[in-house]
Amino acid sequence: MTKIDIGQFPKIDSEPQEFKLNWYETKLIYPFRYSEGIYYFIQKGQERIIDEIAKWVNETHFKEDFPSLINWKLKVNSDHSATLTCENRQNAAFKFGFMTVFPETDIELYYDGVRIDEVDFCLFDIADSSKMELMLEEEWVYLLATASKLFT
Repeated sequence: MTKIDIGQFPKIDSEPQEFKLNWYETKLIYPFRYSEGIYYFIQKGQERIIDEIAKWVNETHFKEDFPSLINWKLKVNSDHSATLTCENRQNAAFKFGFMTVFPETDIELYYDGVRIDEVDFCLFDIADSSKMELMLEEEWVYLLATASKLFT
């Protein structure tokens, strides 16, 4: 089994100086920049999960009213299958849903050493595909919290 522990990445209560998010780009493969958390999944041999997100983006991105924030969820089931889903929670005019099943995975998800069964990703788009970013939800929340501290 491949143990993936996402607890090492920024949390909402992390101090800003504790973490500096690094970004990676593989323009020939992925139509977005990706965070350290996503890079970690790729390094753990789980690039097929990220490939599915990239495939969906390439097929869907140029539709009208493409939302700027899309939530993705990877759920690992007890039979070692996994389900990747996304839904639009932001823009009611752009209707979509996506689901793919990985019949067999060798993933075990953890958060700070505690077994979990799902992880969330955020795809952030600023209408320019060269500015699209994929990150763990924890990294997204951390960035929001850090930005809000700048204005308080």
